[in-house]
Amino acid sequence: MKSLRYLNTILTVIAVLLTLNLWTQWAGSPVNLPTGGGTAHAATDEGLQNPANQRNEMITQLRKQVAATENLTALLKSGNVKVKVDSEVKK
Repeated sequence: MKSLRYLNTILTVIAVLLTLNLWTQWAGSPVNLPTGGGTAHAATDEGLQNPANQRNEMITQLRKQVAATENLTALLKSGNVKVKVDSEVKK
């Protein structure tokens, strides 16, 4: 009898917590539906970035990274790299 009462108590607490979680998700954040036909802006009224601008920035950064990698590869292939090994190990 005690175990059934304990189980019912735990299940009730879980149900209350799930209900509170659902309520905070539903009431706390409004759903943003696309309004359609608008122009692309750097940031919306809420301060959120435009995904197209974010992707363009990512592409720009990736191109810079590829160029830097190509420069490093060319330097390594040329054989003009000097490596200095310090025999002293600091702990």
